[in-house]
Amino acid sequence: MTDRAWKAFERRCARDVGTVRIPVTGEREGADFEDARFCYQAKLGRRAPSYLRAWLTGIAGAGLRRSPAKVGVVVWKPKGARDEN
Repeated sequence: MTDRAWKAFERRCARDVGTVRIPVTGEREGADFEDARFCYQAKLGRRAPSYLRAWLTGIAGAGLRRSPAKVGVVVWKPKGARDEN
């Protein structure tokens, strides 16, 4: 079975910060991956940056629910952009 592009993107981003993607099993509480200080939400190929505010609100709340609290980060990559960008 091939990996979906968004899932592979989450996995690559998690690897780049030295952690792993959290599977969608109910434990994520809004975070795709996290490390000791940050919790991250990764978005791939979305065209409507107006959604960014909702994503930031969601991941900021997820960070605050952690113990100790973490900073919420949204990683957004527009369709067609390379990871390095």
